[in-house]
Amino acid sequence: MKLEVNSGALPRVAAPDAKTLVNGKPERMAWIVLFGAFFACIALTLLVPLFGFQFVRYSTVPVNALLQAAPLRADQVAPVRVTLPNVTLPLAVIDPATITENSRVETDTTDNSRAFMTFFDNSTATIYKNSQIVLSEMRQPQFGVSEQPNSIVIEQSRGIVRYGVASPLSFSENSSARPTRFLVRTPHFDVWLNPGSYSLDVTDNVSQVSVREGSAAIRSRDGSRELLVGQGQRVIAERSKPLADPIPAAQELIVNGEFTSEIDCSPNATGPWRCYSDQGGDGGVVNGSAGVVTKGDRRAVQIRRTGSEQNSAITGITQTIDRDVSDYRSLTLSADVRVEGHNLSGGGYLSTEYPLILRIRYRDIDGNEREYVRGFYSQNDTNNPTANGELLPQGQWIPIDSSNLLASLPIKPFHILSLEIYASGWDYESYVSNVRLKAE
Repeated sequence: MKLEVNSGALPRVAAPDAKTLVNGKPERMAWIVLFGAFFACIALTLLVPLFGFQFVRYSTVPVNALLQAAPLRADQVAPVRVTLPNVTLPLAVIDPATITENSRVETDTTDNSRAFMTFFDNSTATIYKNSQIVLSEMRQPQFGVSEQPNSIVIEQSRGIVRYGVASPLSFSENSSARPTRFLVRTPHFDVWLNPGSYSLDVTDNVSQVSVREGSAAIRSRDGSRELLVGQGQRVIAERSKPLADPIPAAQELIVNGEFTSEIDCSPNATGPWRCYSDQGGDGGVVNGSAGVVTKGDRRAVQIRRTGSEQNSAITGITQTIDRDVSDYRSLTLSADVRVEGHNLSGGGYLSTEYPLILRIRYRDIDGNEREYVRGFYSQNDTNNPTANGELLPQGQWIPIDSSNLLASLPIKPFHILSLEIYASGWDYESYVSNVRLKAE
């Protein structure tokens, strides 16, 4: 069998020419090309300047801050620990040093440990003991013509930090002379600080911001509430609780100063006030009593002793405060006091035995223990000395207020240890109510 194969060439299919592609109209292709080029030119003409404008407007560059240790006592070195980005071990900083964005700053738990930071816009942060912050963002516009603000974002996880937010100078070629968006984030809220002075105190369970000067906008971390905090106000945020309303910035350091709750004088008492007696070294055995009573229209502590037979003893109550007050500008003690009677004249033989005494124990900046004492009496028939004493009309309620103890005392308090309310002498009966120790 013989197979025959037709070796003739396969038929050729002609490729469509341009005329066919444009339905036989070559001028249509020309118009398409022309308009395409035109619109591409228009797009480039608009988009390139737009993107360039956006870049110039929003482009930012990181900037640095200056940090140095600021110990309260110059003769005691207290370095500040700084952990730089992508570094595991912290560095110890004593002298002024430049730190970058995303650095972590920590102070020690000792009273002398403190740091001072100056930002690029002249804002400041004073970092007190046992505090930690992270400089999450420190940026300014890359180009001076940008109208965008500088940006400082700080994560404060614990401790007390005093922020001083600088006012903008004026718009100029200096890119730092512009407003600053100053944001501090705590575990419980975010707060935007306007130019002014602020204190933020952060613990595991509570964060609070106090406004000394200026104003701040605050928002809970879950976004459920926003508030404006004005000068002389503060806001407290507690874990798992709604953001509280603003309250006066002055903080009360005394618990149960109105004596609405009873005072337990038993040896195992756990309340804020503790009772105590001291017979001294003269062999006396007659103790006085201290307790909450209703005297007229108020709750008060009565301190009373009878049957002394001219043997001295101390009777009183005390409350441990244990509070650093170095960050405050004002510390005042106030109370309503009443001396019902006493048979040891004035302040006793050494001006230390009054029927009512208020005493604040504190430490100064050098760690030395000191005290502020005010005594009250209603008679001084034998002309005993009355240093630090004040004569009151017998049997009357008298409101007393101290001046600012942070300014008036010769040696400024640094750390308040306790407040004592007591009587010393022979027989006595006195009352005290509405005790307040306010720091602001």
